[in-house]
Amino acid sequence: MAPSTPVNIILGTHTVGDKQVPGTQGIVHFSEDKDVKELLDTFYERGYRQLDTASLYPGSEVSLGRAGAPSRFTIHTKVHSGPPGAHEPAKLKQSVEKSLLELKTDSVETMFLHVPDRQTPFEDVAKTMDELAKTGAFKRVGLSNYAPDEVKRFLEICEQHGYTKPSVYQGHYNALVRGGEEALFPLLRQHNMSFFAYSAAAAGIFAEANPDSSRWKDDNQIGQIYSMIYSQPAVQAAVAKVREDALKHNIGGHAAALRWTAYHSILDGRYGDAIIFAVSKLSQLHSSLDAIEAGPLPDELAGDMSAVFATMGETAPPFHL
Repeated sequence: MAPSTPVNIILGTHTVGDKQVPGTQGIVHFSEDKDVKELLDTFYERGYRQLDTASLYPGSEVSLGRAGAPSRFTIHTKVHSGPPGAHEPAKLKQSVEKSLLELKTDSVETMFLHVPDRQTPFEDVAKTMDELAKTGAFKRVGLSNYAPDEVKRFLEICEQHGYTKPSVYQGHYNALVRGGEEALFPLLRQHNMSFFAYSAAAAGIFAEANPDSSRWKDDNQIGQIYSMIYSQPAVQAAVAKVREDALKHNIGGHAAALRWTAYHSILDGRYGDAIIFAVSKLSQLHSSLDAIEAGPLPDELAGDMSAVFATMGETAPPFHL
């Protein structure tokens, strides 16, 4: 059944940035200013107004700032994360200042903690994010890739001290990655937090029988993660069955996967939920938006897909990476 309120649609911009940075080969596809402008103009003309980026996406914030994106789009970005100690107060402040400078704006909608820093006390992180939020640097605090117990702990700290509570969570979620439904989503709903789903179409695995793009190669971090998750035999079998069923309705596998997440998953626009998708070329932007705008899947196909995914059981890949 489709959600009572449509989910928000957000363009992910990890494919926008600087191709000259080592390790971005096959990941960054929009590097020239004219190409970035064309991408953003097209997304805007299709009626959409939200972008997702991060300080860790090489050159993405700089490219968006140069294109004037904050003047016409709602921007969600993420602080520098990853190395232990990355969320120490001074480093958080420096990261936020750098993001705003590169984006050429005084404020963004959401500032996410990209991945948890388990070395820095959450108390210090929560306090610093509260201080930064009160300066007007961002309107919402977000958490990304935190385990459910970590989300709970962070929220408890904020409630105890009166800090700005996170109001949105960004995580890996699609038809094949649904581990968050059991513990995470109930917690988010309890605290009125939105969920932004990245890899909403399972990284394109439904679109190609034998993925050979860089996203599936083990010579880059994204490829390593996706290969680990989606190469399991049970996953491959489910994907093949979905492609077969979708073709009976003249719907491509990728479109079916995207529409399932948008209209038949646990996501619901009532809570401000959203799906995030990225593209490597302009034609993919049109095809993905066309798929989303086609609305819910036929009942028979939606039912078949849900049944296929339900049979995966414990072989389903984990939610938290």
